[in-house]
Amino acid sequence: MYHLTKSVLAEEGYHRYEISNYSHPGYECRHNVGYWTGVPYLGLGLGAASYYGGQRFTNTREMGEYLQLLMEDRVDAADVLDDLRRDNELLSVQDSMEEFMFLGLRLTDGVSEAAFEKKFGQTMESVYGPVLEKMERQGLLLKKKRLCATETTGRTETEDLLWSLTELGLDVSNSVLAEFLL
Repeated sequence: MYHLTKSVLAEEGYHRYEISNYSHPGYECRHNVGYWTGVPYLGLGLGAASYYGGQRFTNTREMGEYLQLLMEDRVDAADVLDDLRRDNELLSVQDSMEEFMFLGLRLTDGVSEAAFEKKFGQTMESVYGPVLEKMERQGLLLKKKRLCATETTGRTETEDLLWSLTELGLDVSNSVLAEFLL
């Protein structure tokens, strides 16, 4: 059914942009793509989750506590927001690298070696070389060049290398993504 779904949706003009999501070109879910690419977000309601400033946290799930904190007469609203937060988790560099890989690989475009190096100051090869080689050898990952036109010359030039899941890799994505936990 999984493969049939892909075929039927392709016939209707949908493309797969993420492991479990399809859309017409230009109509990809910005929320999901933002989540997979590490875009910060703030949840502002009862029990809402957030990722901001390299931290994950949720607001209290207790309605009484939530309302009490919001009703307090305080000058600094930031203090109230801090008091609402629960389950604060400051992501380490290792956590961030892992998430870059296993969330980014959910997207069919894959993950960028240049973006990894820019974000972490290390090459993807130096951190994940053996895993990348193993997954490529098993036919689960594919390395491809991303071509782009430069603004100054307009010529197409190689800009970056991307790693993405193959069709087989998409079928067994959970086991592949688990390989990127350091």
